[in-house]
Amino acid sequence: MAHTLERSIEHAHAAVGQRALRPEDDRFGDVMVVGAGISGIQAALDLATCGFKVYLVEKTPTLGGKMAQLDKTFPTNDCSMCIESPKFIEVDRHPNIEILTYTEVESVEGAAGDFKVTLVKKPRYIDEDKCTGCTVCVEYCPAKIPDPFNQNLSLNKAIHIYFSQAVPLVTYIDESCLYLKDKTCSICTGVCENKAIDFSQVPQKIEIKVGAVVMSPGYDTFDPKIRGDYGYGTIENVVTSLDFERLLCATGPHEGQILRPSDKKHPHKIAWIHCVGSRQVNPGGNTYCSAVCCSYTQKQVILAKDHVPELEAKIFHNDIRSYGKDFERFYQRAARLPGVEFIRSYVSIGRENPVTKDVSIRYVTPEGVVEEEFELVVLSVGLNPPKDAQKFGRIFGIELNAQGFCKTNPVNPIETSRPGIFISGAFQGPLDIPESVVSASGAGALSGQLLKSRRGKLSKERLYPEEKDVSGEEARVGVFVCRCGANIGRVVDVPGIVEYSKTLANVVHVEESLFACATNTAKAISDTIRDKGLNRVVVAACTPRTHEPLFRDTLREAGVNQYFFDMANIRALFLGPLQGAGGRHEEGEGHRTHVRGAGFQARAAGRVFPAGEQGCVGGRRRRRRHDQRPDARRARA
Repeated sequence: MAHTLERSIEHAHAAVGQRALRPEDDRFGDVMVVGAGISGIQAALDLATCGFKVYLVEKTPTLGGKMAQLDKTFPTNDCSMCIESPKFIEVDRHPNIEILTYTEVESVEGAAGDFKVTLVKKPRYIDEDKCTGCTVCVEYCPAKIPDPFNQNLSLNKAIHIYFSQAVPLVTYIDESCLYLKDKTCSICTGVCENKAIDFSQVPQKIEIKVGAVVMSPGYDTFDPKIRGDYGYGTIENVVTSLDFERLLCATGPHEGQILRPSDKKHPHKIAWIHCVGSRQVNPGGNTYCSAVCCSYTQKQVILAKDHVPELEAKIFHNDIRSYGKDFERFYQRAARLPGVEFIRSYVSIGRENPVTKDVSIRYVTPEGVVEEEFELVVLSVGLNPPKDAQKFGRIFGIELNAQGFCKTNPVNPIETSRPGIFISGAFQGPLDIPESVVSASGAGALSGQLLKSRRGKLSKERLYPEEKDVSGEEARVGVFVCRCGANIGRVVDVPGIVEYSKTLANVVHVEESLFACATNTAKAISDTIRDKGLNRVVVAACTPRTHEPLFRDTLREAGVNQYFFDMANIRALFLGPLQGAGGRHEEGEGHRTHVRGAGFQARAAGRVFPAGEQGCVGGRRRRRRHDQRPDARRARA
């Protein structure tokens, strides 16, 4: 690279000195992070926590990126949204992060330490300050469109919230809206009690001055339609791996039930085809290995067997490239499952059975060519550069490599060809989630080094209400039970848990929620704590490893000691592999044991213990100081 980081720092310090003499500017920050997937979110949080003012820019209507569409992450098979959604709320609550969704970068001028970035904020046709996310407008909207979040496998309305845990949790209006097309419908305007619909909105230009830019635009998946050799787009029961993620997911088109697109029946024989769009020299394919496809395919096989234990699965591959900690063990776990067979062979799609809609695949065995029918075929597609990569190169003034990803410094893959602009995530090249998160922290560190003289000058301290003294109060316990969409609600008797909790001593308030970790629900919990005068809180939901810091922070926002909180992990206690086609577990001994466990935690939280530097809940010592928060485990995807 022509310019070293040291020279960039010298230029930045000079620019910072000039900027310090300028009058105050509301559109003035330290770092702009472009792209709000998991990598961009992590970069923004690292920088904001270190005392830098961050603008987080995302072109879609919400934070989350591709990770929000995944069901689980490999090799731990942890819930993807359980890892990411607490970070959504952390970003939303952070005083040093300003979120700009539905916004794209138009130009980047200047040098390291003194960039002027011009943004274009697309019209949502919704006043974000007035919208409460009540979705009444969605119920009344007559226009149905393919749902982009569900990979067009289901329908949504022309006005909708992108997904249930979106940040910001407000609607947006798609260009297919009947009013935008020919002004034939304006039902949403009449039913919105908050008068949040605003069809007069136009694209808005915003100029922001920052010292550094972190690019984290992510990736796009390979489109099999381009070559057409696997029947995707013409044969109904051929889907991509990202389509299959949505079929697996409890927030997907069928609430976690794996159903074929053609007839909505459960497939019992599925084929996965590796390296679709990767490691190919044929025109239209990519020559490089996409790094994550082998492992995510193994994850999908394991999850599919959990859904349908009698499933027969065949995985066709060139060879297995599962490299990384415990990845080989993960592969062996998948290969040992009954009814699962890994076959090393190139394949071709034969035909679609006109009656059953099954799909035939031809492959090679030592005995010769075999043609076999499958009820569903999953294409394990590779990772492409983002479709706007060439545009990014022109706008940001950076070079791309031969594959279309960002060209980086060989000795420092976080640096781009333009000083002051850093890169994180899969725009470097195919990466999994942990590598993307690590690169995000690296980009944040380099940005902080570049702008070290500005640290803390634009940052704000987060203020909490004064913590009330409850030592003389009788315990007032609030229990909040989460359905986690259909993840928990489909297999656990949530209303039964709610009714049982009401019978427990000292419990004065019980309620259930669709997603306890959504921004609106977290705020509602905080409001309920204040309104009901609660001084102990139990949340029955997912794992405390990722969610405990979020709910402790919610207690602090309500003015309650964060250690007067406990969490019943009903997902881990009760949810094992799904039985059959995803049916509901009947109430029995297992259910009673689960409820007794949740009830014990509720009663334990109701005991009054003195809380100080070593707060105590339910008799368990908390030897962390108030300002220490456990980090969420970063799982692989």
